Amino acid sequence: MKELVMDATEWQTTDDLFLSFFRVVEAPSWHGKNFNALRDSIGTGQINNVEVPYRIVFKNYDRVNPQVKDDSDHFIEVIHELASEGVPVEIRSESSC
Repeated sequence: MKELVMDATEWQTTDDLFLSFFRVVEAPSWHGKNFNALRDSIGTGQINNVEVPYRIVFKNYDRVNPQVKDDSDHFIEVIHELASEGVPVEIRSESSC
């Protein structure tokens, strides 16, 4: 399974979280920066250049900016929900240690 690595130390805002995702999936410039758009682009497909199956890896997750933590956790929840619905996507968070 292809791994798409996103570095949590780069996220100062929720927009940074989404932009990090957009880079790894090669999303179009019009992709929405919200969880409904995230769900659609992964679950429905045919939006991003990089399509499932893949595993998203949140690198340095223990160093995520506290202002982005809740949204980062929600991002993880959305991916788990999609996986439970049969979408071939996984997510893993790794600490910097």
